[in-house]
Amino acid sequence: MIDIFQILSMPFVLRALIGILLIAVIASTSGSFLVFRGLSFLASGVAHAALGGAALGLFLQYSGLAPWFDPILGALLFSTLVAIVTGYAGESGIAQKMEVAVGVSFALSMSIAVFLMYYIPPTQVPQIWGYLIGDILLLDNLDVVLLGGTAVFLLLLVLIFNKEFVYVSVDMDGSIAHGLNARFYHYVMLIASALAIAVATKAVGAILVYAILVAPAAASNEVVSSVRGVILGVFCIALLSELAGLAASFAMQVSPSAVAGILAAFSYIVAMQIRRRRRRKLSASPESPLTDLGDIVAPTQGCDHCDEHHDSP
Repeated sequence: MIDIFQILSMPFVLRALIGILLIAVIASTSGSFLVFRGLSFLASGVAHAALGGAALGLFLQYSGLAPWFDPILGALLFSTLVAIVTGYAGESGIAQKMEVAVGVSFALSMSIAVFLMYYIPPTQVPQIWGYLIGDILLLDNLDVVLLGGTAVFLLLLVLIFNKEFVYVSVDMDGSIAHGLNARFYHYVMLIASALAIAVATKAVGAILVYAILVAPAAASNEVVSSVRGVILGVFCIALLSELAGLAASFAMQVSPSAVAGILAAFSYIVAMQIRRRRRRKLSASPESPLTDLGDIVAPTQGCDHCDEHHDSP
């Protein structure tokens, strides 16, 4: 018989619960806009770029070139570079070019990681692979602080620039035509997302980060027709998936990250089925309501969230 209260009183479980809540916030504020922008692959690219950055940090430490250089600094540096390269490739607003830039950055970062591993003491190599696997139950106090700071920063950023991020995500050319400094918000959104992904990767690993940032956002975007609804849906799906993974790890002795990733991916499959059934029911109707987010929030068509900039020069 599992004693729930005894488990919840354990420090590492409390850190895991706090981490779950913070990662859900990061997923809802960052993953949502990545899916809106058509850049779901950026989460995977940045998460794996963090491995290359961590390898660089360890190499600089143990080679004596920069003993003060912490691996997390390398992870943040590489993640920022990936975001900048991706942003530069996507200044024209074409998502396909950004996906190619992410793929090239992904390959380069992983190649650097493998190259530097040869010069790093074998006992320290698992620290690099820890960025790939991770475990929500192994969070330390620093991880929680970093996640908390990142979550608060992203939340404030989205609250302040919500409309601008929506404009840039849906129609960058239209945003420029309406007088918005689209390139600035384009880079801010990508760099902030990249830094958040790097911090989350350090805490829980690239696998869980990619699953939690992308799958809930894709699922919520399938069935919800408003930006705020999508963000709230992402938060709920991510939170429930992670809590279920944590509970399963104690009940069946399985990896919480693996269970959370499976449930998050399954939510997307369920969402697609729900949307398909909705379309079948509405197929006989002469006027079907819009279900695609792009049809609702495009600056050229108008929406409640975008009226402020329609009057701008």
